[in-house]
Parts: sequence; structure tokens; C-alpha cells
Amino acid sequence: MLFNIDKERRGSSGKKSQMQQDASRLRTLTFVLMALGGVVSILLFGILTVLAKMRPRYAGLIAIAVYILITALIWFLTARKTKKEYKSEDLAPVMGRIMFDAVVDMKSPVFICDSKERIVWYNAEMENLFDRNFKLYEKSISEVFGFGIKELHNVKSARGHKFSYGKRTYYARYDEVNTENNNFLLVMTEDATNEERLATEMKQNEPVVAYIVIDNFMEMMQYDSELYRPVLSSIDEVIREWVQNYSGILKEYERDKYLFITDARTLSKMIEKKFDLLDNVRNVMSGEISAPVTISMGVSGIKGTFEEKEKAASAALDMALQRGGDQAAVKTDYSMDFFGGVTKTVTKRTSVRSRVIAGELMTLIRKSSNVLIMGHKFADFDAIGSCVGLARIAMHCGKRVNIIIDMDDKNLFGPRALISQEPEFSGVFVDTSEAMDLLETGTLVIMSDLNDISRSEEPELARRAEKFVVIDHHIKKLEFEKEPDIEYIEPSASAACELVAEMLEQVLPKDALTPAEANVMLAGITLDTSQFTKNTGTRTFSAAMYLRDRGADPAVVKSLFRESFDDYVREAQFRGNVQIYRNAFAITEVGPDVKTDGSYRVIAAKAADNLLKVEKVEASFAVIKIADIVHVSARSSGKVNVQKIMETLGGGGHFDGAAAQIKAESVEDVIVKLKEAIDEYMGR
Repeated sequence: MLFNIDKERRGSSGKKSQMQQDASRLRTLTFVLMALGGVVSILLFGILTVLAKMRPRYAGLIAIAVYILITALIWFLTARKTKKEYKSEDLAPVMGRIMFDAVVDMKSPVFICDSKERIVWYNAEMENLFDRNFKLYEKSISEVFGFGIKELHNVKSARGHKFSYGKRTYYARYDEVNTENNNFLLVMTEDATNEERLATEMKQNEPVVAYIVIDNFMEMMQYDSELYRPVLSSIDEVIREWVQNYSGILKEYERDKYLFITDARTLSKMIEKKFDLLDNVRNVMSGEISAPVTISMGVSGIKGTFEEKEKAASAALDMALQRGGDQAAVKTDYSMDFFGGVTKTVTKRTSVRSRVIAGELMTLIRKSSNVLIMGHKFADFDAIGSCVGLARIAMHCGKRVNIIIDMDDKNLFGPRALISQEPEFSGVFVDTSEAMDLLETGTLVIMSDLNDISRSEEPELARRAEKFVVIDHHIKKLEFEKEPDIEYIEPSASAACELVAEMLEQVLPKDALTPAEANVMLAGITLDTSQFTKNTGTRTFSAAMYLRDRGADPAVVKSLFRESFDDYVREAQFRGNVQIYRNAFAITEVGPDVKTDGSYRVIAAKAADNLLKVEKVEASFAVIKIADIVHVSARSSGKVNVQKIMETLGGGGHFDGAAAQIKAESVEDVIVKLKEAIDEYMGR
């Protein structure tokens, strides 16, 4: 390449010599023409004096004027010619030499490659990057740097393609250089090492705000008022000792609440150790029953002002508490990550909050034009039961109300038949297409038994509604895509029907709830507690007692759970394909030749429940593919948090019961992912 450039420079010199010869000839021609002009002037003088008999003085003046005119014209033409030749022939090689010298002397690495991306020339700065014995000529760009012209061409950044070589960071971009015989690419780089180092340092020094609260402080005080002080002192000591391992400021602003300020570098270390403070605090025991004390953390790792960081930390803490506590929620600019959550949720709600929420809901209903209520897709007894209870509140407020369900879902035929006995529920149940027609200005949409809009019976209904309410007992996974007017999420509740029953008890007259409605709601609690054997508390039985007092009949509820002979046979299909993983996890599926439909979702859940009866099985998973979606029903005996495992697969739920829906090609692929999720959970 250097040879080609030098050749072009010699060619330019040759052109310059030719131009000098042409200029010399032009000057000679100019002198000749000027001499001829003098001869013409003399002849003109003779003609004027002899033939025209003009006085010599006047004839001389005319001859001189003609000579001056001829000389000026010749000079103007030759000067213009010379200037034109200078611009077109002399300036171009001079400018080419300037640009070449500029590239050679650049302080950043520069190289030229041919159309096959082979390096044919490079400057001294590029040579300094490599060992002197290493020759770059004829080497491909990808062989030397790991990227090609394609990467440079496709990069969106104006600075070019970012790459590293050795311990330094560069940005590369290129220009095309076309000659008569070849096409070349001039690749110029920019050393950004110091800039990247400063950016990384600034990023690591970004302030991080965190809140730390003791989850069961009030319960600890109620259990043993004498022990809570030494236990609180022990927890404080553990937290402060943990903070000493990192750089930051810890400030206790209440007896059970702390503010922790640190930086992003420290946050990375805490994430790497998976917030081991959670385990350290959990090891502090209180009382003779050795009940573990837990904490929750809300951490803000976002960019922005301190005010924005504080709000994000508060929102993260609320998320951790809504998910059941004993965990750290870390909010970044791109996601919300969770750590911990290995203990069961402690019941912390009170009838006071239930009464407040019920009052706020009734006020919002009265201000609405109509009310639309819906549960999650593939609704179960808890979803439809809670919707029925909420519909009763709307009717009590005198508002038009509709419940959105899948009218073709056979699993809901029993509850619907029971509710259809009530004249007030005539026409209340509608499908999604009818629901969109009922949406109007002032409509209130209530979403029950779920907190993810995308999983609701009709997501667009919730997104378009002017007013929006969420009532749920599942652990919240993500922030709402649309902020609700009322958010009532209590993971400590056994069922959504339990929450709604508590509200009904607070606001309805004694005889307002009918026996049919009470039966459907009791069926929801019965389903989600597995016949009152899991995830129950005093408030669960209190809600059941209220429904029983309003006419709920256990015999009627039991009849709703009766299954057909075909369903009984289908459930048996799961028992022939059970595998025990890691000595404690039972995974089952139906055979590959079995034709499945929507009814298998409920059957899979029953199969997962029944597997817990097997000795040494701590968690069970029933996997079934319906259409192009693979459904996973997960159940736990109380020692394994299946909610954490299902979250890894994109699902969610409770500590004892959870589920996931995955779009996958086969059940086998999902089982592989399920085992990986179990391994990740066990390796926490």
C-alpha cells in the first residue's frame, strides 16, 4: 500500500514537471505575441502617417493605444490559463500529501485493509500495540481484533464499534477509499480507556439507598414482651456487624426500621453473597418455640436523584413485604430482583385494614358508573368465588355489575349452576367480548385472585378502565403496569375468598349474603387450602365460620368437588409417569399419546396434591401440555418454597402452591428447565 501511495506521489511529481514545461511554453508564446503586437503597432503607425497623411503625433498615440490593448488582452488570457492549471493540477497532490501525513502522524491506531479485510498498511501507533516481531501485514481484522467490517458497519453508535485490546478500550469506525484499481478501507480508532475507567468508577460510586425492617417485630412483642428487648438487641448487633463488612451509613430511625446508604460497588458485593444478612438474622431465635425472626430489605439501585432513589427503595420494600417478607427486593433501572424468601409468610393483617379497604372500595364503587369484575385465565373456585363476593358488594351499593369469565369453561359449570339460583345474578356472567362493550367512562374494573394484568381474563379491559382495583393473596412478582386505585394484596391469606369474606363481614347486613354465594366462596377457600390442611390460620377459620353462619353447607361444597369417572381415570394417568428427583421432588406427566384438553389443568393440580401423600416427597410437580402451552402445577408439604421455583419458570403463587404456564415445544423441555430451577433453588 505504501508502494502504491509513493507511486501516486511520484505520479503527482511527474504531472507537476509537465505542468512547469507547459507554463514555460506559455510564457514564450506570450513574449512572441507581444513582439508581434509591437510590429503591428509600428505598421499601423506607418500606414496612418503615409497613407492617411495623419500627423505623426496622433498616429503614434493610436499605435501605442493599440499595442497596450493587444498586450493587456494577451496577459489576461495567459494569466487565467495559468491560474486554472494551478488549481486543477497542482492543488490536488498537495492536499493528498497533507491528508496522508495527517493519517500517518495520528496519535491513535490506524490501519488500512483491502476488500478481503486483510491489513495492508498501519501507522506507528498501531505497531506499538503489538510485539515488534509480530507482523500485521496480510492478517485479517477478525484474526487480530476479533471483529470484522460487518460489525463496524452494523454498529449504531456514532462513536463506532467498541472493542478491547490488552488492557485498553477503543472505538473503531471506517471510511472507504476507492482507487482506479482497488478499493480499500481506512479504519480509524479512538482510545477511550481513560474515559471508560472514569465511567466505570462513577457507576461504582453511584449512591444506593436501602430500607431494612424487622418483619415480625410486633408478633415477637406479643409472644413474649420480656424477651423482645434482648432479641431486638441481638438483631441490631447482627445488622451492624454485617454493615461493618461493607462501606456505608446505617441509621436506625425506628425501633425496628433502618436506613442504609452505600454505593453500587457495595451493592454488587451484597448481591454476590445473596444478601447473607437475611440468613444471619434468621438464625436469631426468639422465645421457647425458637421461632425465626426475619427481616425484609428494599434496595434502590436506580440512577437519579436521592429523592427518586428513596422512593424506589420504599417501593422495593413494599414489594418484599407483599411477597411475604424474609427477602431483599433490589430495584434497578431494568428489573426487580429478589433474594431470600425461604420461610413461610406470617399472618400480619388485621381486621382494621380489612374494614378500611372495604370502606375505600365501597366509596369507589359508588362513584363509578358500573363495575366489571374478573379473575385470572382458567379461573378456579377461588377466583369465581371472590368475584361473586365482590359482586355482592357492588349490588349492595346499587351499581350495575358483571363478572367476566370463560363461558365455555366446564370447570365453572358447578359454581355457575349454584349461583344461577339467585335472581339478582341473572345476566351477571358475561364473556370477554361482551365485557368490552360494557366498558364506559367511569367504569370500575376489579381484578381478583391475581395481581398480574397480563394473566387476567381480559387484560385490555384493565388497561383501558378509568378506575382499577386489585385484590389478591398471591405473592406479587412485579410492579403494576398500571397503578391501581386500591391495592389489597395479602400473601398471608389462604385465598382471595378469605379476604373478600372479611370485607363482607365488615360492610354487609347479616342477611345480605345468600347461602349460594356463601357456598361458592367457601369452595374457594376449601380449594386453596386443600380441605383446610395447608396455609391456614386463625383468620382462615374465622372467614369459614362467617360463611357457614351465612348458610354455607359443607355437603354442598363437597359436591362441587366431585369428579366424573372420566376425570378419575385421567388422574390415574399421572401416576404411571412419576419420577423422583433429588430424593424429595416428585415430577409427573401423562404419556405422550394422551390427548389433552382444558380439563386436564384441574386434574394436574389434583395429581400434584395427591403426590404429597407419598413418603419423603416434599414437593410435587404435575406437567401437562394443552394446545401449545405447557402447564406446571406445583405443591409443597411446607418445607420447600415452590413459589420461588415457579418464578424461575415465569410463574408464581404461594409458598405451598404455585403454577406456571410456558410456551414450549414439548413437556420434556419444560421438565429439563424445571429440574434446573430445582437445582438453582437447592443451591441457594
